[in-house]
Amino acid sequence: MKKSPSPGCSATCARICATLLFLGTAGRPALADQPKPEGRPAEASPAAKSEARERFDRGVRLFEKGDNPGALAEFKRTNEIVPNPLVLYNMGLVYAAMNRPVDSADSLGAFLSQAAPSQRAQRRHAQEMLDEQSARIARLLVRTEVPATIDVDGIEIGRTPLTEAIRVSSGAHVVGAQAPGYLSTRKEVTLAGKMTQTVDLQLLPAESRRAQLLLSSSPVGAEILINGQSVGVTPLPASLSVTPGNVRIEARRDGYVPTERTLVLGDGARGEVSFALVEDSSVPPTSKSLLRIVASEPGVEVTVDGVVRPNAGAGVSLPQGEHRLRVVLAGFEPYEKDVRLKSGTETPLAVVLVPTSETRSHYESAIRTRKVVGWTLLGVGAVAVVGGAVYGIMQFGDVSDARTYRDGILANEADRNNLCYANQGPTYQLRGCDAIKADAQGRVDSAVLRRNLGFVAAGAGALMAGLGGYLLGSSPDPERYRKPEGVALSLGSFWLSDDGAGVVLGGRF
Repeated sequence: MKKSPSPGCSATCARICATLLFLGTAGRPALADQPKPEGRPAEASPAAKSEARERFDRGVRLFEKGDNPGALAEFKRTNEIVPNPLVLYNMGLVYAAMNRPVDSADSLGAFLSQAAPSQRAQRRHAQEMLDEQSARIARLLVRTEVPATIDVDGIEIGRTPLTEAIRVSSGAHVVGAQAPGYLSTRKEVTLAGKMTQTVDLQLLPAESRRAQLLLSSSPVGAEILINGQSVGVTPLPASLSVTPGNVRIEARRDGYVPTERTLVLGDGARGEVSFALVEDSSVPPTSKSLLRIVASEPGVEVTVDGVVRPNAGAGVSLPQGEHRLRVVLAGFEPYEKDVRLKSGTETPLAVVLVPTSETRSHYESAIRTRKVVGWTLLGVGAVAVVGGAVYGIMQFGDVSDARTYRDGILANEADRNNLCYANQGPTYQLRGCDAIKADAQGRVDSAVLRRNLGFVAAGAGALMAGLGGYLLGSSPDPERYRKPEGVALSLGSFWLSDDGAGVVLGGRF
């Protein structure tokens, strides 16, 4: 399984990229070695195993495209179909790549509790990753004066009073509380790993129902401010609850012109605002980044943040930060990836397009037809060369005999004792001699024609054989779009940046 999350992937991310292939190389024997969970069949059906492998392959492709949530969903379904601790192991690593240390620690812990003792290398690496992710987990205890629903970064996590602290990733979080009849409140907190912090939230009685606001931006990564207060960075996980009335919304991102909207929302109203940020022309080119696309197929259409970018192969100048890339070409699956660019750098990105099944079938069918035609022309041409040359050579004797016969007739034409004049009258004698001479010349012409036709056939056969050889020699690679079966490991590419290095590897389930 391979992935290059960003040009600045850390050394830890490189370890994740290199380790995620393990299930692909050992998935099948591991399924047989693991104890079977209670309540499940002792052996999965061939159809179930086939679906599991298909879903794992799909998860690999999604992970390659940067779609971590989609890849995680496929891995979860794989584990439901054919339970395997190694799937939990990979899920823990994917969670780590998604910056979700809590879920990563839970998955890795579950793997360690189920893994076989013989899996020493995996258990050792899982324990290292578990210790690393646990160091990034903080605990948050939220208290309110009235029972309220608590959310962190827009995701509901429980209700007060809480019986224990909530585990969250270290860093900045927006904690909110809502209760019927009260105005919701939010507070931003910054937590360090392995620390516990108590947050008291005060809810004020509401005289009206709160309005809901759904916000988005293109490109993502824009800071959203409501009435001057920061509420998060796009994409926001959920709609925001705001006080009815005039709501001033701002979107800010480095390299783009700040954008502001004002809405008037009534009680219980729902609003939706999407910001299309415009690049700031005053930003100097040295502060931007150059994204250069190297596609595996010609004629692709490249869009960045929803805008078509012509000549992307020569480079697209973009502000620093996260951007959404999409590459499309008829007959191929769309390629989508989130890329993070650094200011003042050039980032080359290799895009390998995957053909649709129809394109792959048409491509392979055309190659087969080309080879059949090539071999046919080569074979028929070779036969024509040999046959025509042999036939032409054999006619040399007939040509020589015909010419000798003709020359003999012409040399003896004045001889009154030859066949032209024997026992015949004068008029008939002349006509008979002309017929004999014409017949002799006809023999020569016929022999020469047969000889020439043989060599012409040989020449035409040589042309046919040459064309057939050209078709075979210049035939495209039949393996170009063919999906390898049973390949355990493949090496993709190596990348190096200021923040770390990594190798992109691939495996099959």
